[in-house]
Amino acid sequence: MICLFTDLSAVIDLEEQLRLKDTLARLGELTAGLAHEFRNGLATVHGYARLLNLDTLPPQERTYVEGLRAETEALGQVVTNFLNFARPTQLAVTPVDLGQIAQRVAEELQADVTAHGGRLVVGGTWAVVDGDEVLLRQALSNLARNAVEACAGAGIVPDVRIEAMPDLAAHALRVQVTDNGPGIEPGLRDRVFRPFFTTKRDGTGLGLALVQKIVVTHNGRVHAGPGPGGLGTAMQLTLPLPELLPKVSV
Repeated sequence: MICLFTDLSAVIDLEEQLRLKDTLARLGELTAGLAHEFRNGLATVHGYARLLNLDTLPPQERTYVEGLRAETEALGQVVTNFLNFARPTQLAVTPVDLGQIAQRVAEELQADVTAHGGRLVVGGTWAVVDGDEVLLRQALSNLARNAVEACAGAGIVPDVRIEAMPDLAAHALRVQVTDNGPGIEPGLRDRVFRPFFTTKRDGTGLGLALVQKIVVTHNGRVHAGPGPGGLGTAMQLTLPLPELLPKVSV
């Protein structure tokens, strides 16, 4: 009798990745047309609201019209964000130094972090990957900004870290964004990447969904888990490495 044992983890991961890509593509196709029609009608309502002269209205009616304008503008932004999410992603693939992108993201958010008395640190061992620089920067920026806002919203001084470490065995780069915020309940960690799911009061639920779409389009994966010591949140991106592995330590 001969017993053969085969590790199918890579095959299962690939199948899951392909299913996710197909799901995102179908979601975009089915809803993009509806969103376009909705935006056209919304633009008409907003246009009529803008035609009303506030100076000629009684105070109470003026408040109603101002509220109508504000809500249509907010809904218009939601539709625009969703269309950006649903639109097929066209990658401009080039060698991208993710360490430099992480540093730029940290510099952009430094003012917000400092305003809350916190810190945002970039560390670890980074590498060059093949990808779209603009989209990868957007993904890292969304994750880091979410981390800062989660801490600030809970009244916690932000302590955010963006770190990376190559996994040579898996031929991948693992990037982790951690914070010391309130964390995500275990039952919600698999749902935070779904479009329109949000725990924020004024959130649209598209930020993390867009992160997942960008990462999956780059043949990678994203996972939400607890931070170090079970505190806060850790968002981990796994991106494939090219054949050659230029490293950059930060």
